Amino acid sequence: MEIEEIGVCYAFRFLHVIGKKCILSVGCRSYEEAKIYFDKVQNNRKGVRMIYRKIFINDFKKNRASHVILYLFMTLSAAIAVSVCVMVMHLFASITSMYQTAKPPHFLQMHKGEIVQEDIDAFNQSYTGITHWQTVPMIDVYGEEITVIPAHLGAIVEHSEHEENIFTLETCRLDLSLVKQNEDHDILLDGNRKKLEIGAGEIGVPVILLEQYDIEVGDILCIKSGTMEKDFIVSDYVYDGLMNSTLCSSTRFLINEQDYYELYGKIGEKEYLIEAYFTDSAKANAYQTAYEQSDRNLPKDGQAITYTMIFLLSAMTDIMMAIVFLLVGILLLVISMICLRYIILTELEDDMQEIGTMKSIGISSNCIKKLYLGKIRVLMIAGCVSGLVAAVFLVKLLTGRMNRIFGEQPIGMSVYGLAVLVSIVVYGMIILFSRKVLERLRKASVMELLVEKKGFHHGKSGYGIIFGILLLITFLMLVPYRMVQTMENEAFITYMGSAVCDVLLEVEQGERLEERRETAEHMLQIEKKDGFIEEIDVLKRVRLQAESESGELVGIHIDTGEAAGKGLQYLAGNKPDMEDEIALSSLMAEELGKAQGDRVVLIADGKRQEFKVCGIYQDVTSGGKTAKAMHNFAEVTAEQYTYQIYLEQEIEASETIGKWEQYLGNGYSIEDMEEFLKQTLGGVSTQIKQGSVAAFVIGLLLTTLITLLFMKLRLAREAGELAIKRAIGIPFSAICMQELYPVLTAGGIGMLAGALLVETVGDKLVSMLIGMLGIGLTRIEFARLTVLLYVVVFGVLALTLIIVTRVACERIRKMDIINYLNE
Repeated sequence: MEIEEIGVCYAFRFLHVIGKKCILSVGCRSYEEAKIYFDKVQNNRKGVRMIYRKIFINDFKKNRASHVILYLFMTLSAAIAVSVCVMVMHLFASITSMYQTAKPPHFLQMHKGEIVQEDIDAFNQSYTGITHWQTVPMIDVYGEEITVIPAHLGAIVEHSEHEENIFTLETCRLDLSLVKQNEDHDILLDGNRKKLEIGAGEIGVPVILLEQYDIEVGDILCIKSGTMEKDFIVSDYVYDGLMNSTLCSSTRFLINEQDYYELYGKIGEKEYLIEAYFTDSAKANAYQTAYEQSDRNLPKDGQAITYTMIFLLSAMTDIMMAIVFLLVGILLLVISMICLRYIILTELEDDMQEIGTMKSIGISSNCIKKLYLGKIRVLMIAGCVSGLVAAVFLVKLLTGRMNRIFGEQPIGMSVYGLAVLVSIVVYGMIILFSRKVLERLRKASVMELLVEKKGFHHGKSGYGIIFGILLLITFLMLVPYRMVQTMENEAFITYMGSAVCDVLLEVEQGERLEERRETAEHMLQIEKKDGFIEEIDVLKRVRLQAESESGELVGIHIDTGEAAGKGLQYLAGNKPDMEDEIALSSLMAEELGKAQGDRVVLIADGKRQEFKVCGIYQDVTSGGKTAKAMHNFAEVTAEQYTYQIYLEQEIEASETIGKWEQYLGNGYSIEDMEEFLKQTLGGVSTQIKQGSVAAFVIGLLLTTLITLLFMKLRLAREAGELAIKRAIGIPFSAICMQELYPVLTAGGIGMLAGALLVETVGDKLVSMLIGMLGIGLTRIEFARLTVLLYVVVFGVLALTLIIVTRVACERIRKMDIINYLNE
């Protein structure tokens, strides 16, 4: 029989004999009628459209479950992709809009101690490109000097019985300052991004403190320092463009100018912010170099930071959240494409006879491809529209913190335009991918489809889809949790330029530094003699100039001493072991153009000294530009002393810190390493935790949907074999176990492979994403593996596979055995 005749025979069977399973049920009743019908319609656009419509409608009915699952994948993919893009755009729009009003400085030099304003003015007047400068005085106070009294309690002396509701800010590790409002630069704002005006007796509380303390408008803040005490009423919250992140290490309370001058010089310590503005913020680095090289005795007793770092520190918390969702979005899109490919190829296999029939009667491969693409287009359009709607609600959740920290930012038309554009891009990617998969239609001949029954063999047949998807889902669920685990681990302090120790004591910059150092050392020696301290590492920080590869002089903070560089994680090399060796932070090495083994020239007290770069490490403090050296630089005045203290095992750090704080008083910073990390990175890790929970929920949802899809398609294709098993008396429970074992085996191997992938490349992926921010971190290594985390994740995923497979197998119990056996 000729191939065309075979095709028409199949067409007849296709059109009439197979009854309810026929997709082209157009009513032909004989061989001749079928042939005449197809000859008539194959070149008739209306007829072809009718055929497509009938195929389309009936195919949706036949594969309803697959299409619903595919639609949900499309919706999730579009929603996550849109949310990530809108979140990042909204973040940068929020900060940029805030900065337009707040006008934070392009260069900032913090300084404790006295200043000579005439020297600063003279230097700035001679510097080309500077547009404005100002010196902002601050009153530094300590957390234990600020008491918060809830509004309903009134004066503290009248309500001592309510002491549990009254608290101080002593646990706050941020440097706290009182300031007055500036005129037109470095403005402190209200929630509507307007200049905040504070009345006499009132105070504005930094909004970032609300993440740690419950302070409400109307509460009383009692500031008591020495013999002076003054009460303020909280009238508003301060949105600070300069200090709006715990990573900044400082924050400012706003008070009335009259109150400010009443307190100035009578409480706390004086600190100054020396600020400069330029026509282009990129000029800040050059200005910093000139400032530090100046022959004038300009104030440098504190940290210097540029506009770019201010911006990045402000955005860091929400950027980390965006990175988690970006990772989820990418993996979700990959999973969606894998599932789409599986569904398409499975449907092509099921429709093999019909496709062969259409080819034999002259319908081209392109026409058949359009038939399947039409269905995918409808699903994609519906999914993208639903994803857009879902993203609107999701974005409100994701941007809630941004609005709390940076003030309310309306979502403009440009953001909505971006959302639509992202949806179109996702749509285009899916359609292109589908076209590529459907290319198999062109390669399959009528002979292969109708006679040889070769079909559309695809690599992900059988349980490979379960293995591949569980691998990706395990990766998706575990990477965010491993990020949080790493950031909350004490070893993360090494990424901040410090070794892991029990207590970090800093003699803060300012007046009487050497006198305060002697007091601290005297106390520590007594404690060590009494057996409380096991070991003390002393670091002296100096500020020098280093010569870059191009010959320019660059300011550099160097921690010196025998323990300098001890316990850090090095990208290359190791800590200094010789007097002529120096380790550089990655950002410092980049600015100087130096690598391990190079020589670098330092200028100390006018003398040039050459050092060998022995190692490169990571640091996010002091703008990320620091160094470590054994050489003491005795001729250079110290700007800070740091003591890394290791306690005896039975000694509690919290009790020791409280005792030391009472003995030393003000001018010192004493940190429990665990609490230090919690407060510094608490906001960041909290955001990532929220992303981790979302990834976990999405992972479970994906596991459920994919397993349902797989089992539905498998049971449909193996219905005849299952019917025979039921007919010969094999128990339903035994059949279910036969279906469950391979699913669990493939899924379990996929989970193990996913876990292996997390531990081998997970931290490298995170490092790549964070390294793009340029904040001094280029390589993060996940903390030591916690077995419990994997047990929980594996257990939940395995339980999901068991439940879903068991539910899907109910179809076997309900199947019409006689009907299947007759077929």
